[in-house]
Amino acid sequence: MIVQRRIAAVLEVLGIYLASQFVTAFLIGVLKLNPANPLDKLTPGITNAELIIATRQFLVLLMLQYAGYFLLIVPINWWHRQRGPSAYGLTRAGRSWTALLLAGGATAALAAWPGITVLLVDALYDLGDTVPWRQALFDTSWRRWEFWLFMAVLSFAVIPLLEELFYRGYCQRRLAEDWGDGPAIVGTSLLFVFTHSQYLMLNAYNISLIAALIILSIGQGVVFAWTRSLIPSVVAHAIVNIPMTPLWQGIVLTVFVIAAMTLARRGVTVTKRVFSSASLVICVVLGVIGIAWAVMAHRMGWLQYAAGAMVVAAVILETLERRRERVSVSSIPPGKSL
Repeated sequence: MIVQRRIAAVLEVLGIYLASQFVTAFLIGVLKLNPANPLDKLTPGITNAELIIATRQFLVLLMLQYAGYFLLIVPINWWHRQRGPSAYGLTRAGRSWTALLLAGGATAALAAWPGITVLLVDALYDLGDTVPWRQALFDTSWRRWEFWLFMAVLSFAVIPLLEELFYRGYCQRRLAEDWGDGPAIVGTSLLFVFTHSQYLMLNAYNISLIAALIILSIGQGVVFAWTRSLIPSVVAHAIVNIPMTPLWQGIVLTVFVIAAMTLARRGVTVTKRVFSSASLVICVVLGVIGIAWAVMAHRMGWLQYAAGAMVVAAVILETLERRRERVSVSSIPPGKSL
């Protein structure tokens, strides 16, 4: 029964990850939209007017993509477990705003300094190429509000909320129900990192960034498992996504290293508690599955059809589980309890 539940959890999460494309395509057809990806046309010489158009286009794409996810997630999860908003981390979980914001800042300090180090070193010494649209953002003028409006959607305002809601609030929480927090954190973190195809280039810059992002993502997973609130992970995500010049990277890195030295013992204690019951083998298994699925999703278009079948299979397994639970409850003699 435990094995069946674990299989159902993996099938559901990985299935929805890709099968959501069918829902997104349906929404596009119903709404008669013709969304364009502005990243394909970014150049260093992009004008202010073009940046505003690109901001609108990217926001529409994001809303369609995440609507595709949650139009599947919410009904299935409500039927399966009757989960409300708090289950997705949309809660303070009994903690104050101050405590949650500080937890987010601490997570950024403890887990984001490797990534900032890579960016700073690359600014001083070229570690390798990146994808054209990222290079265009580095090379264009940052001294205009249109650029910061675009980056607010692409990087540090909208994206952190949506990505944390899906990856931590849904994927990690759903896997943790049947696999435990540790394996769920590792599996979700590696799925999340390797979903970012812009880093799947074999050079020192991208390999270093992938390693740094894995550390950061695991840190965000730990703080979510610890607090049961998305607020700290969203805050940490937003902080590290803010574009910074080399000067600011150096300043922030210095602050983070000092803070990390102060907070290291507390961070290790929390991480050990979150992973206390985790099996290394199971963590590795879910991690490998996460990497493989993210990479294959970029290269095999037909995989979305298999994903649809996986969602159906997950629902069937969860239906069988519900029936067994009802039979188990109905077989209890009157006056007895589980």
